[in-house]
Amino acid sequence: MRKDKAHFVAFVGVMAALIFVLFLLEGAVLSPVGMTACILSLPVAIAVSIYDDLKKSFVGGTLLGVCSCIFCLIFSAFIKYANPLVSVLPRFCIGVTAYWTYLGLSRLFKKVKNRFVKEVLPAALAGIVGSLTNTVLYLLAVAICDGRAADALTAIMGVAVTIYFPIELAACAVLVPIYVKALQKVNHTLLNKKQPQPLAAAEAEKSE
Repeated sequence: MRKDKAHFVAFVGVMAALIFVLFLLEGAVLSPVGMTACILSLPVAIAVSIYDDLKKSFVGGTLLGVCSCIFCLIFSAFIKYANPLVSVLPRFCIGVTAYWTYLGLSRLFKKVKNRFVKEVLPAALAGIVGSLTNTVLYLLAVAICDGRAADALTAIMGVAVTIYFPIELAACAVLVPIYVKALQKVNHTLLNKKQPQPLAAAEAEKSE
């Protein structure tokens, strides 16, 4: 069945608004300590990227990057991170790595009868991979733009031992499977929604 593009555009708009609101919430809570952990927005972005097909795997990460860029423009304390090469480009890859992880594990476990292993585990591990992709590429982009490419590895290891990075990983592992299941149900409902009958067919039925 051909997917309704209007539904997809509306869906992207709703997800963009949701991610932006969550990003603002995270920023409002954590900006006083000089960081913005994507505890709520990142799992949504990853779920949006992996719930459907490869063609849409870049959508979630890109939306997160755009929301991050807008957030940094609004709050001048983070203005240097508004550079799209830092805020958007690294996050473009989040959904791609997460999608292939999810697809590969789903195919690997497709014959397994245990529901957790078959459905939840692939999404949870995809969430972890997406979170790692976000952190590693984002820090690399920041280091390169700051002229500190040689210190990039040190920066990555430094963040890896902080509090919020493990929390991000845990949040993605727990929330992504929940979000993916919800999005798949919504997508299934929209695709299988009864379409109105063509006028000619309706008139034919009435004449019988």
